[in-house]
Amino acid sequence: MRLKNKTAIITGGGSGIGLATAHAFHKEGAKVVLFGRRKELLDKASKEIGNYVLSIQGDMTKNEDLDHLINETLNNFNGIDILVNNAGLFEGAPLHEISDSQWDTIMDINIRSVFQLTKRVLPTMMTKKNGSIIHISSILGLIAVPQVAAYNVSKGALNQFSRSIAVEYGSHGIRSNSICPGLIETDMTADLMEDKALMQEWSKEYPIGRFGKPNDIANACLYLASDESSFVTGALIPVDGGFTAH
Repeated sequence: MRLKNKTAIITGGGSGIGLATAHAFHKEGAKVVLFGRRKELLDKASKEIGNYVLSIQGDMTKNEDLDHLINETLNNFNGIDILVNNAGLFEGAPLHEISDSQWDTIMDINIRSVFQLTKRVLPTMMTKKNGSIIHISSILGLIAVPQVAAYNVSKGALNQFSRSIAVEYGSHGIRSNSICPGLIETDMTADLMEDKALMQEWSKEYPIGRFGKPNDIANACLYLASDESSFVTGALIPVDGGFTAH
């Protein structure tokens, strides 16, 4: 019960990393708020998890939906102790071919919306003098690969955003950390992972010999959400099977 009496908001909570994190948090005693666009997935997740789960449908890029998320959370639960900024978009295109609208969409979802939600959560955490903000970034915020420049940039910005929160709000008892996953088997990567030849080639870059699963990231989130990590803030933590170690 490491998260007993704590309330956590998890964006993109209906599937993949978000859903696995919701299960992990709930098992440790947290009240969980799931936020996402697809109502059917949120409803299914709520039934799977059980009591003390609130699912709220909304769009990360719409400020009114974020306001609704905060209001509903505070109306139903006592404050906000943990925020997991998990919702994100992965798209690729050569840099010289990507359209302005494609670039803007990736930035809106992967960094601007994170800023908008985080700034709404911070005052509540400041009042409580306590909070843990966890950003689901990527190893592509630490290194760059071709064909996904906009994604690389958005995750690099997210890492620096996390560090900025850590240094600015540490005196308020608020911690902020980034988890940088390698390739994880989720709905977002399903199409990519259908390319078996590519996956076989990529797997050679993972010393541990496999790609990641949502629970691998959920376990890291649980550590950062709990008091066990009370001296950890401003960290960029690769959970990548050793990909960035060489």
